[in-house]
Amino acid sequence: MEKIDARSVELHVQFSECGKNAKEWARRCMLLLPDIDRYKVWRKKGFGSLYEYAAKIAGLSRNQVDESLRILKKIEGMPALQKVVSSKGLWAVKPVATVATKETEKEWADRVESMSRREVEVFVKGMRTESARAGAEIQPGKVFVTMSLNPQVLDQLKKLKGSGEWEDAIKKLLNLRKEKIENKKPDPVQSESRHIPKPIERFVKRRDNYRCVVPGCGRKFSELHHADGFSRVKCHDPDRIFCLCSGHHDLAHRGLIANEAKKPGLWRVRKEPDRSGERCGIDQLVQKWRKVTTF
Repeated sequence: MEKIDARSVELHVQFSECGKNAKEWARRCMLLLPDIDRYKVWRKKGFGSLYEYAAKIAGLSRNQVDESLRILKKIEGMPALQKVVSSKGLWAVKPVATVATKETEKEWADRVESMSRREVEVFVKGMRTESARAGAEIQPGKVFVTMSLNPQVLDQLKKLKGSGEWEDAIKKLLNLRKEKIENKKPDPVQSESRHIPKPIERFVKRRDNYRCVVPGCGRKFSELHHADGFSRVKCHDPDRIFCLCSGHHDLAHRGLIANEAKKPGLWRVRKEPDRSGERCGIDQLVQKWRKVTTF
């Protein structure tokens, strides 16, 4: 490992401090953009547009300008969210800007204050999905998919399909994959150690294709999650360990994933944790541990 000398440490500290200051000043400039545009300060100072003014004066990109104006417009008349913007910046409230109302902004502000941005993003997406599901009176129709395939691959798929439906052919392929993987599934391991045995880890990653298993997500996984709570069961069961993205893993340990005792296809993001659930105490301990270890 390369030795880190005192000068390198000093340079890193200085650079980091400058970076923090740069972000803070950029954040302040973003908050001024609506008034800068309203009073046409950029024109009075001889600039051709707000974008040119923001770029040359504050180093802001066109996207930063557009997003700043859009978010600030969305949260007009919402003092709780505006207060969060002052303390955490515009990007912190970006995920909730389109869903918050004057009636719900206090609730959303509390969530933004207590959650990371990635948690807020997946939570908002989950709430939207649940809202759409609750409002649907009938099952959604078929989803049409367009794919570009090698002619030889297409020929093989047509033969597999035969006179049946494409959906049946895809299901057949998925079942064949599942059977092949399940044949190599390792046995559960009782243990006092949180370390997941390598054979089980490899099996879970391959089964879930290295993607988050929460319905509608599919992001690349970052955590292997014990759905039953390892502290409670002391067991590494390949049938109860799943790949999760960082956002859904955080939500799971806030108790905001419903139906964890069932298969992942039935998991849902919920608004509040189940205080009477078997994992509630474990999740609360995890949250306390995270607060202590985050610095």
